Amino acid sequence: MIIQDMKISSQQLEGIIKKQKIQYEVMGQDANGTAGGLAILWNPEEVLFENLISFPRILIGLFRMTGSTEQILILGVYGPHIPREWKNFLNDLQATRRIFPGIPWIVGGDFNMIRTTEEKKGGIRRIYQNMEEFNEMITEQRLVDISTINGIHTWNNQRGGRNQIASRLDRFLLSEQIMNRDVFVEAKIIPAMGSDHWPIRLEIDIKKNSSKKPFRFESFWLRNPQFLPKVEEWWIQSALKGKRKMHTFKLKLK
Repeated sequence: MIIQDMKISSQQLEGIIKKQKIQYEVMGQDANGTAGGLAILWNPEEVLFENLISFPRILIGLFRMTGSTEQILILGVYGPHIPREWKNFLNDLQATRRIFPGIPWIVGGDFNMIRTTEEKKGGIRRIYQNMEEFNEMITEQRLVDISTINGIHTWNNQRGGRNQIASRLDRFLLSEQIMNRDVFVEAKIIPAMGSDHWPIRLEIDIKKNSSKKPFRFESFWLRNPQFLPKVEEWWIQSALKGKRKMHTFKLKLK
């Protein structure tokens, strides 16, 4: 479990867990006064903790499942609100690859960034510089952005009508190494219980068969003047026929 902006110290969080008699262990960055704070919780009977590195707003744990020798990095993030801090935050994420080369990632948290204008509803919708830098980091680190199956936006300003603003600030990013396996992956938004953020539950199951594979769309394709004409040409030439019109449409898209 990854917690952002927990507003308490790791020691206080450990005290809460002990009172609830939950067998979880904790590593964290303490809150600054009544703001911030980041923690990762895990069940030591199922997951073995091997190493910890902490950057500002980034908590990195090296884990492996009980009975397995394969290591995996769990990164909990809480992105900055201040634009001038975004670049350092992304650079610190990039630095993780140099420290742990070749180890697959699971990154989760509140990035406080959106990737496209479509991830924001209401307010001023404009292209920010950090969008491009965020997307470049995801591409360079060969990560896959896991879409939530029951909605897009994970935060709103809790206002109504025209004053409402909603954004996709929270997400999970997984290494392609994970996604390229025969694995079932699903992310789902769950009730917020009073917060202005909705948590996300990520399920990864290597026991199930899945035909889902990551599809990478490179934006430079759109800059080629022949791209759209070629797509139209290929669509018209396609001889695929399904049982119904919508089935044919699905096959041609695939």
